[in-house]
Amino acid sequence: MFFEKVFSRKDVAVDLVQNYLPKEIINDLDLPTLQLENKSFISNELKSSQSDLLFKVLTKDCNAVFIYFLLEHKSFVDRWVMLQLLEYIVQICDEQRAINKQKRQEIRADNIKNEKPENEGIDTEYLHPIIPVVFYHGKAEWNLKKDFSELFHKGYIYKKYLPDYTFELINTANYSDDPFRGNVILRVSLMALKHFFMNDFETKVTELLCLLADLIENIDSEIKFLTVLLRYLSTNKKYDKEWLQKNLKYAFKDKGDEIMSSIADIWIEEGERLAAKKLIAKLMAKKFNINIKRVMPCLKPLRTNDIMELGEYLLAMNTFDDANRWINARKKQIKMMA
Repeated sequence: MFFEKVFSRKDVAVDLVQNYLPKEIINDLDLPTLQLENKSFISNELKSSQSDLLFKVLTKDCNAVFIYFLLEHKSFVDRWVMLQLLEYIVQICDEQRAINKQKRQEIRADNIKNEKPENEGIDTEYLHPIIPVVFYHGKAEWNLKKDFSELFHKGYIYKKYLPDYTFELINTANYSDDPFRGNVILRVSLMALKHFFMNDFETKVTELLCLLADLIENIDSEIKFLTVLLRYLSTNKKYDKEWLQKNLKYAFKDKGDEIMSSIADIWIEEGERLAAKKLIAKLMAKKFNINIKRVMPCLKPLRTNDIMELGEYLLAMNTFDDANRWINARKKQIKMMA
């Protein structure tokens, strides 16, 4: 959740691309056009150890490129990462093809309606390039080659028959804290990822909170980021929220208690929202005779008041499709208000 919530911010994502991708790529991109695609390609089994974000950006000649970030949230190196990446790349390509197919069908239908040649205006189909970027912040040294053939027995003999691609690697261990580039949110986030599995985690948390306190002019405007950061840091089993509160007070001096109070309110509200979602999900699963795992992802973007309102309408709904239509309509409203 930390990776998705922080690096999905446009200011952080633009800074990340600008500072950590190759110069020839950056020079070809129109970075202000960068936008998040609301999709994840990771299976439920891998969500505990991986996170992903997909962005679309225009080039300076107005073509599109996808940038796919994959975070390996593991303390060790997974030698199968290139196979997993390939699977996600193929899924992104399949989605592009499905969108292109729909557009061609619409053009043909319009041509037929207007008595034009059926294929008029239909150009040769091309896919947008995809730049895969792997984040790694484990303790073990990254020692994998960017060579897909390494996964195969005698792959060097059959290399010409195997997929040939590479990826960009952002290995936080390769950076000392000072050379982390970008705005303060990006720098602090990369420091948090880098030291999460390290033995120096305890001392580095104090440093990164002090960095945040020194460089952010108005911490009240970044309470949401601080909340997400502290929640992530607190998942390190060696330390508890009291320890974090002590470090927060040390870094932010007189404002420490006030900030912690605001964060506590947010945590309580989030806990109430999650409890409400679980209750509604159970009711929907029972009413529509479906697995609760199918319901929970649908409720993800809804706010507490949305969940309560859905509960009121639920009695009048006959099928899961009825509920899904209501949920999708509410999601559109939330997106328009954002």
